[in-house]
Amino acid sequence: MSDITVSEITKSFDDREILHGVSFTVASGDFLSITGESGSGKSTLLGIMGGVLRPDGGKVMIGDVDVASLPEKDLAKLRRTRLGYVYQFFNLIPTMTVRENILLPLILDGKKPSLYRDRFDELTSFTHLTAVLDAYPETLSGGEQQRVAILRALIHDPEVILLDEPTGNLDSENARAVMTLLSDLNAKYGVTVVQVTHSEQGAAYGNRTITIKDGALL
Repeated sequence: MSDITVSEITKSFDDREILHGVSFTVASGDFLSITGESGSGKSTLLGIMGGVLRPDGGKVMIGDVDVASLPEKDLAKLRRTRLGYVYQFFNLIPTMTVRENILLPLILDGKKPSLYRDRFDELTSFTHLTAVLDAYPETLSGGEQQRVAILRALIHDPEVILLDEPTGNLDSENARAVMTLLSDLNAKYGVTVVQVTHSEQGAAYGNRTITIKDGALL
């Protein structure tokens, strides 16, 4: 497991600077909540941490690896092996079953799902998804779909899981269930969790909170 060090990150779109020299560190095993108003730059920051976006300046170090400087091929491998990414809108593949959606990262990385059977069984049992493994996403509730998306991000045993507004599309009951699950996964497996959220209640599940305002760290 590795610490994450974010150093002097800058990013602009259409000549408008979105992030202005943001720096902080996430210790291995932390559950960090990044809060801020819409347009503050927090989702852009998360995208840079996950290698989805390139910064204009600065570094994101995961251990001794500079994410921002990696060639695209190595960056794709990093995302498949050491990182898990969960989007607000779930991004599940509708023509695949729950089982197939969860196992997809292993298949894309050329790994045999059978080698991860114990982990798959443990995670699906822990998240109460065993009964719906052969169902399709459209038949699931929002909370169930988000749990599937979280397991898809965790199946390859990443060091870090990054979540962009994980409860943004959920009602309050499902939001509480998902946040409790993330807290339990963080405690049980030691995976580092970094979430972007506008919800004060959701942010409180983390052990640390930082706030971005107008592209800068408060």
